[in-house]
Amino acid sequence: MLINLLNPKVAVFMLAFLPQFVVIGAGPVALQLALHGVLIIAVAGLIEPPLVLAGERVMRGLRARPGFGLWLDRTLGALLIALGLKLALSRD
Repeated sequence: MLINLLNPKVAVFMLAFLPQFVVIGAGPVALQLALHGVLIIAVAGLIEPPLVLAGERVMRGLRARPGFGLWLDRTLGALLIALGLKLALSRD
């Protein structure tokens, strides 16, 4: 939470994202924005913990198989090189 509070990108995103859901005449704008902010926090509180736990299990599995990590590094490296070549050879 502290990281999000100190991160200006989060504030800019919220300032750009939330106002489009404000309905004029549906109540005080500040209250609508607060409600949307609370809903975002509540949904994130329900969604993010299982994702963190799943990520931890995946990392445990990857650490148990060092050969897979090496294969993954090489595959992703080859993919990035291929994309770089495609970009370098594109005419548009």
